[in-house]
Amino acid sequence: MSKSKKTKRVGQDKMIPLSPQKKWKTFPFHHLIAIALIVGVALVAYSNTFYVPFTFDDRPNIVNNPNIQIKVFTWDRLEQFVKNTYKTNIRVISLFTFALNYYFGGFNVFGYHLVNLIIHAASGIFLYWFLILTFNLPSLKERYGSISYKVALLTSLIFIAHPIQTQAVTYIVQRMVSMAGMFYLLSLVLYIKGRISTGGGRIFYFGGTVISYLLGVFSKENAGILPLFVVLYEFYFFQNLSLTPKGKKVLMGLIIAILILGAFGLLVGAKQYIIQDIIVGYKTRTFTMSERVLTQFRVVLYYLTLLIYFPQSRLNLDIDFPISKTILDPPTTLVSILIIAGLIGYSIWTAKKRPILSFCILWYFGNLVIESSIFALEMVFEHRLYLPSVGPFLLFTLMFIRGVEKLNSKVLLIKKTVIKAG
Repeated sequence: MSKSKKTKRVGQDKMIPLSPQKKWKTFPFHHLIAIALIVGVALVAYSNTFYVPFTFDDRPNIVNNPNIQIKVFTWDRLEQFVKNTYKTNIRVISLFTFALNYYFGGFNVFGYHLVNLIIHAASGIFLYWFLILTFNLPSLKERYGSISYKVALLTSLIFIAHPIQTQAVTYIVQRMVSMAGMFYLLSLVLYIKGRISTGGGRIFYFGGTVISYLLGVFSKENAGILPLFVVLYEFYFFQNLSLTPKGKKVLMGLIIAILILGAFGLLVGAKQYIIQDIIVGYKTRTFTMSERVLTQFRVVLYYLTLLIYFPQSRLNLDIDFPISKTILDPPTTLVSILIIAGLIGYSIWTAKKRPILSFCILWYFGNLVIESSIFALEMVFEHRLYLPSVGPFLLFTLMFIRGVEKLNSKVLLIKKTVIKAG
């Protein structure tokens, strides 16, 4: 049976086919405009960075790393690349993109920066898509549907253009964090599409979710926290913070999936992350594990100030951050612990009434957990804010748009009052 052409009714009975031009007019051009704006702003913001030279960790990972310097693609060479990479870390996907850059352009930095910019723009597009889907879910559409486009677009533009992202985009090797963020956001988009779809398409979307998640983890390990946020997202926005029998089954399935992925993670990275990054790692550091954990409470709040106040003097590749020796040395350590505990507690308390606010708070702190915990990493790096910054950016955008709407309503009311009085 041939597919029937789309028609429209004329008068009572007569039906005429819709012309291609009419159907084309229904295409959502506002999304194309949003994508064009996101790409355009990314290009303008980073147009002067294409020739920034290799620096710091770029050298051991790219310039002085013969493993990524692939001149001929053969299965044997690729196998050698994977084995040699896996000996030191699991970031096979991001390092493979460096190998591709080298294959096509050697050490010409333009190509490396161009790929970084494309990844950043893609992250902004996936963020826009994620927010559009989120605010048009049945649980949120009545409250946020009318402003979903404005919120999604403005949040994405802030994400793209904020100076805090400079390190993740311009510092070539930090493609690792932007790639992990890109796949993380894509995974959430695919999960939502799977949840709102029916039929065989759901398998495609859920399979894509897992594949994108693995690509993120093998780009940089901080994407590993994603399964937890899939569970939180399900609980907040699909189950509406209450568990029906069906909801319990869904969450139980997700928890089982997390346990399986966790076991897989231990199997893949136990040697490196438990032995090298914790036990051995602190032997080369000037601080202990307890000092790092205590200091991170202050660091996490310091990151927030960088999102609000970001003059060039505060944005640095190497930040000398004072160590917290004890919970009271300095006293701001205890203050920071209490503030963070208070914010997380408030997010739980207000979850039912303000789910977006609650989720954004948990998003910020949760996506910093891996790099702000027990691992023997450097104390502070701005690129760690790449994904966590989405939470504060979204809250700011919501407050700004709601504020503008209230101001417009007051102005309109004053105008009406003046007209009636006249």
